[in-house]
Amino acid sequence: MKLLLLNPPIREWSLPNVYPSGLGYLAAVIGERNPDWDIEVYDINALRPSREELERAIASSDADVFGIGGLVTIYRIIKDLIQTVRRLHPDKTIIAGGSCATSVPHVMMDKTAVDILCIGEGENTTSELLDALAHGRDLETVPGIWYRDASGKPHATAPRSPIMDLDSLPFPRWDLFPMDIYCENPIGAVNLNKWDDGSIAPDTEHRRSMNVLSSRGCPYDCTFCYHDFMGVKYRFRSAENIVAEIAELKSRYNVQYIHFIDDCFIINKVNVRRFCEIMTRENMGVTWGCAGRVNIMTEEMIVRMKEAGCVFIGYGIESGSQTILDRIKKKVTVEQAKTAIRLTQKHLGWADCSFIAGLPGETHETVRETVEFCKELNLAPEVIFFATPYPKTTLYDIAMQMGKIPDEEEHLLNLGEQGEKVRVNFTDFSDEELTRIKEDMVRELGAWNKKIHEK
Repeated sequence: MKLLLLNPPIREWSLPNVYPSGLGYLAAVIGERNPDWDIEVYDINALRPSREELERAIASSDADVFGIGGLVTIYRIIKDLIQTVRRLHPDKTIIAGGSCATSVPHVMMDKTAVDILCIGEGENTTSELLDALAHGRDLETVPGIWYRDASGKPHATAPRSPIMDLDSLPFPRWDLFPMDIYCENPIGAVNLNKWDDGSIAPDTEHRRSMNVLSSRGCPYDCTFCYHDFMGVKYRFRSAENIVAEIAELKSRYNVQYIHFIDDCFIINKVNVRRFCEIMTRENMGVTWGCAGRVNIMTEEMIVRMKEAGCVFIGYGIESGSQTILDRIKKKVTVEQAKTAIRLTQKHLGWADCSFIAGLPGETHETVRETVEFCKELNLAPEVIFFATPYPKTTLYDIAMQMGKIPDEEEHLLNLGEQGEKVRVNFTDFSDEELTRIKEDMVRELGAWNKKIHEK
């Protein structure tokens, strides 16, 4: 039997630079455990085909099952892709996974033509599901899915436990994807390759890059953040396993920069130290970047990371107002943020920081606190996101309770890129005022930063 995995397009305004590791892991596990299944991938995001080319490729497929994964931010695209497959292959099975399936399964089953949803981590679930489909077993025996019963009514099976031993997973099936496209298009420090003073960072120009996932889940519970589809329980790969993957990527694809796409790479300090020890000892010749957290970062850790090749640490600062940070349950202080940023600037030359405008409780005073925070640290963020409620987050629950999402699917259809425009307004400002406030923040901080560096 044959499975065709479809990787939908995301951030179509940008070059495809993030390898779909979820589908890569899925293909690897299925290949190991389901030898009777042929696996093919049509990477729409990497190839960026025309509509006509897309439909021809799907129509010509002889797959028995079509699998689609993706973020909830591209629900509109995923729904259209499902409808296209259904129109061209009315009798074939369509499975969907990722955060879109996990966060809004009721909408997916009600508003799309999908047959089965994989909830949460997909490797074990999909492997068992394909085995059940191949041998005609009752789908009720497969934990972690939604499916339609004989009457067409959606039904959820028992939840599936998270994968505790991430080292037990094989490396992603890179060979099924157009790797040169992903390696050549810059990510992380290769994409954001400027120091805080605007100069080009060394060792980041024209380097082949690739993203790696070293952990799953997150022990924190910020009101705006969603990570259920990776498993709510935090788990991490051993330092040895991570380094082995980096070595393989370097050997097979000449990758020179690795960008870790974990929610927070540094949570397990012991494992990070071990990783740095191995990278330094082996002299891997690979630079890397990751996300940090200001309440965890220390100067000793930054020094070790730099010695091991780290050139990029990104922080989700969100706000320079303690009032806002407390309301979103960030569990950090403004002073911790200042300390972490200064230490990162001291040792790496820059710190990549992101902010969110329009969080609940935002006022002119909290906006000014954020602006002054950035000025004090010589930060000039070009992008400040608008607060956006994503399904299965506390912020989403707040929006629903306030009646700000009268039509759930309409909200999903209009989500689009992360925080690019006001989708739901949690403030007392009008949408136009909030938009102007955010634009003024970017403009003021850009001018301030330019003035500082001209002196």
